[in-house]
This record gives sequence, C-alpha cells and structure tokens, in this order.
Amino acid sequence: MMAGLGIGILGAARITEKALIDPAKVMPQVRLEAIAARDRSRAEAYASRHSVAQVFDDYAAVIACPEVDLVYNPLPINLHAEWTIKALEAGKHVLCEKPFAMNTDEARAMLAAAEKSGKRLIEAFHYRYHPAFETCMDWIAAGDIGDIRELHATFNVAIKDNGTEIRHRVETGGGAMMDLGCYPLHWALTIMGEAPSDVRATANLTPTGVDEEMTAELGFASGAVARLEASMAAGEAFRADMRIIGTKGEISFNNPLAPHIGARLTLSRGPATISLAEISPISTYTYQLAETIEALDAHTPMPTEGEMILRQQRVLDEIYSQAGLHHLRYL
Repeated sequence: MMAGLGIGILGAARITEKALIDPAKVMPQVRLEAIAARDRSRAEAYASRHSVAQVFDDYAAVIACPEVDLVYNPLPINLHAEWTIKALEAGKHVLCEKPFAMNTDEARAMLAAAEKSGKRLIEAFHYRYHPAFETCMDWIAAGDIGDIRELHATFNVAIKDNGTEIRHRVETGGGAMMDLGCYPLHWALTIMGEAPSDVRATANLTPTGVDEEMTAELGFASGAVARLEASMAAGEAFRADMRIIGTKGEISFNNPLAPHIGARLTLSRGPATISLAEISPISTYTYQLAETIEALDAHTPMPTEGEMILRQQRVLDEIYSQAGLHHLRYL
C-alpha cells in the first residue's frame, strides 16, 4: 500500500487548481494520483503541468484506480450524484464541490451511498475551515453580541454567459442562488445552527431561464431573520460580506468567502470596535484539505458532512420553490 492519501480528480475544472492542486503541493501527506477528463489531451496537459501520476480515459477508471483513496468531484452539478455515488460504491472517500446536488432527492441518495459504503462524503465549503470563520463562531458562542436578531449576507459577482457557461444553464444546475447564494445560505445555517421555520424568496431570470438574481429571507424559531442576496448579473462587482446583529453588538465580516485574499472581521458595540481579528493569509482550501486529511486519519467528524449537507440542500430547494422555480431543481 502506498504512503499518503491518493487523490483522484474527475475532470479538469477551473476550480481544481486553487481548490486542490495548490494545497496538495504543500502537503506531503497526499499524492495527486489520477485524473481523467472528457478530452484526454486536456487531462494529459493538466497532469503534466501539475505532476498528477496517472491519466485515464474516463472517470470510471479514476474511481477504479487502486492507488486512489479519495475522489475530488468538481464536475457540473448535474453529474455530482452519479459520480459521487459510483466513487463511494467503489470504496472511495469523496470531496464533492458545492453546491452538492441538483436537489434534495439526489443529496439523500448520495448520503445513503456514503452510509452504506462506510466512506466519508464531504461538501467542499472551504470557507468553513479558515481560522477567521472560526473566530466569528467563537465570538458568537461566547455571547459577545448577545442573541442574534438579524443576519445579512451577500455574494455577488458577474458571470458572463458565453453560450456554454454551465452556471447559465438549467440542465447543469445553474443559477445565482445555486452557485453563489449557496455560500451566504451556508454561512447563515452554520451560524444559526438550525433549519429555518419560514422561507421566502424572489428571483429575476436570465434569457436561459436560470435565476440571475435571487433574494431570500429565512425566519428561525428564535425570532432571528437571515436575509440573503446573490447576483451574477453583468457588470456586478465582486461583493462577499456578512453582518450579524445581536442584542449586545454586531459582527461585520467582509469576505468570509475567501478571507486569505483580503478580509476584515470586526466585533462592535455601538460606535466602538471591540475586536479586530487577525486574518491568516493561508488559503481556505489549504485549511480544508488539511482538515480532511486529519479527519480521515483520526475518524473525526467534519462540519461540512452528514446532516449539514441535507439541511443545506433542503433549504436551497425551498428557496427555489418559494421563488416559483422548484421545477429547475428537478429536471
């Protein structure tokens, strides 16, 4: 048996380099073992550029490779369930990119396959593993802002439709809330620690029929309200931020998505800033991979697996339903 965790990569997605390749380069505990793409030449070029040991003709061969212990699945959302389930059935752990699935039914099937196989299935919400987000959670747990009354979260960035862009296609799980808004939703559900009791949402559609902009309001049993916004409209400037208002103070977090590229996290009461968090320049993805390695080795749970996956998917489905777009998740 080869030393270290052997990773197999499905496809040659743009996200893979920063999400997996770069972190793996600084971690001797992992091996980039195998890759396949729809176009073998792309996989070969990718493997050559990033020192991936083996290139295969198809995804099935990557999953079957005996040197692969964990499969990274960054495929379009409509392919997540199929290939994640196949990987789990082949006895591999899976790190699956967000958003996890097209709908709750797919998510349930994926989680059932993980339970049956005894292998780990992790959703790649990388932000959750950065120390800055841990600091935010620590402040809340310590009661520094009192009881949460409001949470406001936004992720906007322009995504141009070039004619094949998957985030503008209904059949590949496109849409602003799916691709962008899933982050503010996950921030909110992580911080509130429970599913909402009430969901409302509205959307503006693109010519291809996906949501170009979406706003959602989540009501919780405590009386707290989370207001979420996501937009991929043309000309939209990058914006990722969160504000949490409590009975004693508030937290402002500029760029909880990727704090390593620049962020500001403050705890305030009235006009005074009580705490200004230090921000680690190490990437969220590096922390995520390090935590994955440790969790697999020590058999410890991770905050982006299990019940949290299903909670996120259920609320995502409900948001689309309340916006009148439920059918988009069940094509």
